[in-house]
Amino acid sequence: MKKDTWLVVANSSSAKIFKVAHKQTLIELEVFEHPESRLHNRDLVSDKPGRDFESMGATRHAVEPRIWPHQQEVINFAKQLAEHLETALNKGEYEKVYIAATPTMLGIMRNSFHPNTAKHVGGEVDKDMTHMKPDEIIKNVPFLFYS
Repeated sequence: MKKDTWLVVANSSSAKIFKVAHKQTLIELEVFEHPESRLHNRDLVSDKPGRDFESMGATRHAVEPRIWPHQQEVINFAKQLAEHLETALNKGEYEKVYIAATPTMLGIMRNSFHPNTAKHVGGEVDKDMTHMKPDEIIKNVPFLFYS
């Protein structure tokens, strides 16, 4: 029995998972939304950054976070997608997955994949296709139907 091939199209706040069907058809399986990734840093934190003294002298300055809240939300969303793909793989729902995502999201997703999931990634495209209709997506990833 041949298992399915999936295509994930994603950006920092939304994603769609398609089943790759024969005759150049994509069947939408799931849609993910992460509205927190659309918010500005100022909308994700409740107050101003803390203040600290210089190591020498009495000068004070704002303490910058190591990861901005918006960036953390994008990481959270990528992890959510990676966990979903790992669960689906373990259930045998697909054999191979292709990823089309914005360059930033693609990099974060790569870092979030379980090694087992990473082995099943058949290819990647660093382009935001979340706003495209399935027939437009097909024109941008024709290799899906020949692999």
